[in-house]
Amino acid sequence: MAVITYNDQLRRLLANVRCVLAFDTAADFLGLTNGGYRSVVQIFVDKKQNIEGTEQTLVPSLETLKYEERNGLKCTTVSQTIIDLLEQNGDEQIITESLANYYEENNESFEGLVIPARLQSRFEKYRVWAIEYYEE
Repeated sequence: MAVITYNDQLRRLLANVRCVLAFDTAADFLGLTNGGYRSVVQIFVDKKQNIEGTEQTLVPSLETLKYEERNGLKCTTVSQTIIDLLEQNGDEQIITESLANYYEENNESFEGLVIPARLQSRFEKYRVWAIEYYEE
């Protein structure tokens, strides 16, 4: 019996689709979260497409996004994903885990993250939780 990973499922679903993985999906794909069930795949698109199981965020151009290609899929960069999560102000668990894992992977530092001034207070709230996340 073959085991189908989440990333395999994403590659199959989005094969030949012009998109960039976004928000929670990007965080999962990049390993910023500790996993979990997601009912939809969140993607940025520059033209709405008929793809079942996706939540599409329309952007003027994919080229304006900060993304990289990994394992056959385009995904927002780690820094951009964290900024997008903060901006969206969605699931607190995903934001906290993403920041906690970034912090741990970067020798207990947030150095390298450039948080826009408009998101600084939100970042500070989650930063405190992220630092304590693996201490309990």
